[in-house]
Amino acid sequence: MVGPVEDDALYDAYAYRVLDAIRRSGSISAAARELCVSQPNITQFVQRLERRLGTALVERTGRTARLTEAGAVFADQAPAVEAAMRTAARRFNELRSDSSNTSPLRVAAVSALITSLIPAFVTRFSEAWPGNQLVVCEADRAECIRLVAEGEVDVALTIEPTGNLAEDARLYPVVLETEEALLALPPTIATSRSRMRLDEVVRLGLPLIGERELASHLKADLEVATRAQRNGWSFGSSPTVADRQPCDHQGFGAARSTETVLALVEAGLGFGVLPATNARMSTMRRRVRLVHLEPILRVRTIATTLIGAHNRHEVAGALQALAEVALEGRPTQTSAADRLRRTHLPRSLMTRSRGMTDPHHPGYTQTRSSDMTTRTTTRLLRAGAVTAATVIALAGCASPGATEVGPDTGEQISEITVALPGSISSLYVGQEAGILNYYLASVAQEGLVTIDASGAIQPALAEKWEQTDDTTYVYDLRADAEFQDGTPVTADDVVFSLEMAQDPEKSPGLSYYLTDVTSIEKTGDAQVTVKLGAPNAAFAANMSSAGAAFITSKAFWEANEGTVGSSSSLVLGTGPYQVTEFVPDSHVTYERVDTWWGEAPKVEKITVKFIPDESTRLLAAKSGEVDVAFNVPLQQATQWEALDNMRVEYTNDLSYVGLFFNTSMAPFDDPMVREAIAQSVDREGIVESLLRGHGEVATAIMTPESMGGAYTPEEARTKLGEIPQWNFDLEAAKAALAASNHPDGFTAEILAPATGPHLVKAAQSLAENLGKIGITLNVREVPIEEWLASLDSHGIGFMWYFSTLGDPAEIPSYLLGAGNFTTHENPAIVDLLTRSNAETDLKTRIDLLVEVETLRAADVVNVPLWWGQSATAFKKDLGVNDLSAFTFVSTWPAQLYRAGT
Repeated sequence: MVGPVEDDALYDAYAYRVLDAIRRSGSISAAARELCVSQPNITQFVQRLERRLGTALVERTGRTARLTEAGAVFADQAPAVEAAMRTAARRFNELRSDSSNTSPLRVAAVSALITSLIPAFVTRFSEAWPGNQLVVCEADRAECIRLVAEGEVDVALTIEPTGNLAEDARLYPVVLETEEALLALPPTIATSRSRMRLDEVVRLGLPLIGERELASHLKADLEVATRAQRNGWSFGSSPTVADRQPCDHQGFGAARSTETVLALVEAGLGFGVLPATNARMSTMRRRVRLVHLEPILRVRTIATTLIGAHNRHEVAGALQALAEVALEGRPTQTSAADRLRRTHLPRSLMTRSRGMTDPHHPGYTQTRSSDMTTRTTTRLLRAGAVTAATVIALAGCASPGATEVGPDTGEQISEITVALPGSISSLYVGQEAGILNYYLASVAQEGLVTIDASGAIQPALAEKWEQTDDTTYVYDLRADAEFQDGTPVTADDVVFSLEMAQDPEKSPGLSYYLTDVTSIEKTGDAQVTVKLGAPNAAFAANMSSAGAAFITSKAFWEANEGTVGSSSSLVLGTGPYQVTEFVPDSHVTYERVDTWWGEAPKVEKITVKFIPDESTRLLAAKSGEVDVAFNVPLQQATQWEALDNMRVEYTNDLSYVGLFFNTSMAPFDDPMVREAIAQSVDREGIVESLLRGHGEVATAIMTPESMGGAYTPEEARTKLGEIPQWNFDLEAAKAALAASNHPDGFTAEILAPATGPHLVKAAQSLAENLGKIGITLNVREVPIEEWLASLDSHGIGFMWYFSTLGDPAEIPSYLLGAGNFTTHENPAIVDLLTRSNAETDLKTRIDLLVEVETLRAADVVNVPLWWGQSATAFKKDLGVNDLSAFTFVSTWPAQLYRAGT
C-alpha cells in the first residue's frame, strides 16, 4: 500500500494556480500567457512538481494539454486556496495597520470637495482602517499640489477643469471621477429645456458664477463664446462674487463653495456653473433648476500622492476609499447613445465597482458605469476580417459539456437563490444605472412595453401603442394593470413616472434617454401621448424597462419624498414580484404577488445575494446554495461546468470591447500612429486565448445581434465583414510608424480594470507587439473606479460596453457622435448618425451605420476587438425559456421552470 505523500509541493500555492490555468486554457503555452511567464518556465515547473510527487499531473498531446486525475486535485481546490490567501492577506494588512501605523494620514482638499467628498470618505476610511488617525485640511488647488509635492500631506484632492494630470514626475495622480459641470438657473428664469448653449447663457445678460476651481476654464470658454456673438451683447456687472473675488469686466465670478454659488443664483444675481455631484447634493435645498451645458464642460476629481507613497497600505486604502465614495456620489452612466455627454459611464460599465470581479461587467455596476459601479458604475474590442475560424460563437450556443434541460414539469418552486457578481446601493435605476441594477429592476418593475428574446417590442403596461407620426407615440394602458399594493395604474401615474425619469436631478441615470422628449401628456383616461422634438428610431424601445420607463405610483413616490430605491422606501412597481427586503451590499428579497396582469410565474420567492468574490460564489454554488449565478467569469467557466449540480449556458450579450484613441492628445492625434497601433493588434490571437470560444473577433462597433430585425446572424456578419479592416501585420505597422511624426517611437500608458482580467491580458499582448515596432506601452492595472473615471484622460484606452436595448446605433453614437469623449470630430459621421436616428426602415438605418463604420475605420479612431458572450449558471433542474441577450432586462423570473428528467 502506498503511503501518503509528505512533500512541500502539496502546500505550494503556485502549483494550484498553474494547474488550474492549464485546465482552463487547455495548453501549457496559453497558461503561460495567462500567468504572464514564459512557456519553458511553466513546463519546467510542472516537470519538477511531477518528479517530486512521483506522479503525472499533465498529459500533453501536440499543442494541447489536459490534467490527469492527480492534476485535477490541485485545480479543483485552486479557488479555495486563492480565497484563503486573499483572506490572509487582508487580515495581515488589517493587523499591520493596527500595530505599525503611528502617524496620521494627512489629506488636503479644495473647498468644494471638503463638503461633497470628505464626509463619506472619512466614514469609509475609518471603517476600513480602524485605529488610523486622519487629518484633513482645506487649501486651494495650487496649495494642495504644493503640500503633497513637498511631503507635508499624503494625498491632495483637487478639481481639474482642463483634465490635465500632474506633470511633476514625483507625483502619482489618480482620477477619481470625471463628471459634467451643470448650469444652475435662477428661479426667475422659466424654461423647460434640459440643456442650453453657452452663447444662449451669454445672451441673457447675467454674470456666470463658478466655483473657484472652475474659474480659469470657464473664463476661457466665456471669452470664446463672447467673440462668437454679435457686437452689442453684454454681460451684467452686478457685484456677485464671494470671498473677495471681484467680478471681472466680462461678468465672470468665482465663488469659494457650492453653497455660495447656489445662494447667489437663488437670489437672481447670476447663473451658476458647478460640478454635477455638488450641484445635485445642494439644489434640493435651493430654488434653482439644473440644466446641461452644451457643449459639455467636464471636470475631474483627482487624488494626487507621491510616487512610491501610493503603495503604502494606508495611502492605497485611502485611494480605494476615495474612488468608491466618489462614484457613490453619483449614478452610474447608462449606455444610451451619447451617454458620456452627461458625464456618467456606460451601462456596459456596469454595477457597483466594489468587489466587481466579472470580466464581462466592468464595472460596474457596471459599470454603468458604470460600472462602471460603486455606482459603476452603465454596463469593447473588434477588428480583423471575419473568417469561418473566427466566427466562433453564435447566439444561444451552449458549452460543449452543457447538460440537456428536461421539459417543464409545471411544478411550483417555493424559492430560488440568485448570486449576483457585485453589489448595488439603490433599487431605482434612475439613481444607479448599472447593468446589474437593470437585472434586478426588471423583476419588480415594468415599462409601457417590453423587449422579447429576439429584441422585438411587445406589450407590457400598454396593451397597444401607435406611432401616429415621426415624433408622436400614443400608448393605451391595460384596464387590469395594478401596482403591487393593489392600486390601479393610471395615466397620471405613467405621466408622473416618465417626468421623474426625465428630470436630471431626480433621475440622472435615466434622463438622457428622454432628452428629445418635448411633452408627456395624458390624452385619455387610460392613454398617454409622448412627443419628441425630432425623429428617433430607437425611442420606442426606450419605453421598456431595458430603457428609461420604470412605472411607479405617484402616491408612493410622493409619500417617500422621492427617496425610492433605498432600504427603507424600496420600490413599488407593476411586475409579478414585490420587493420585501433590501440590504445594500448584502441581499434583496422578492415575493410573488397576484396583481400582475400576466400569467403567474412558477417561482414564489427570490433571494438575490450580492457575492462579488468569484471564488466565494463558486464555492457557494458547489455547496448547493445557489440556483442561478449571473455572469460567470470565463476564466472559471470550466470549473462551473464541472459542478455536479449546475450547468452553464452562454449567450451573445450585445457587448463590445475595443480600443479607442483620444485624437486631441499627442501622439495619438497623428493618424499614422493610430494606424501603426491598429496593425499591431492580434485580435484573433486574443480572442482564441482569452475568450476560449465564447466570443468572436469583431469587425465593427455594431454587434450582429443589434441587426436582428433586418438580418439573420450570418447575414449580419457578412454585412459587417464588408467594412474595411486593419489586420494584424507588424511589418505594415513598422512602416506606418516610420511615416508618422514619431518614427523613433514613444512611451504611453494604457489603463485596464482589475475587474476585467481579460482586458489586462489583451493590453499586455498589445504592449508586447508594440514593443516590436518601437512603441513602449505601459500597462497599468487599476481599480475599476479609477478606470471608469479615467476614460477620457488617456490617449489610448479600452471601451467595454454592454447594450440593453440592442439598437444598432447605440454604441456607434456613444463612441463617434457629436461631443464624444475621444474628441474626434468628423461632420460626415455626425450627419450619418443623425440621418440614421431619423430613419424608420431598419435596413436603411444599418446601411447608414455601415457608412459610419467605414469612415471610422478610415479615421482609425476605434479598433474593434471582440463581441462577447455572457455565461449564466443554473441548477440542473431549473430551466429557462428563450434565453437570449435580452432575457434579463425583461421579466426574466417568469421564464423559469422546474425541469423534469
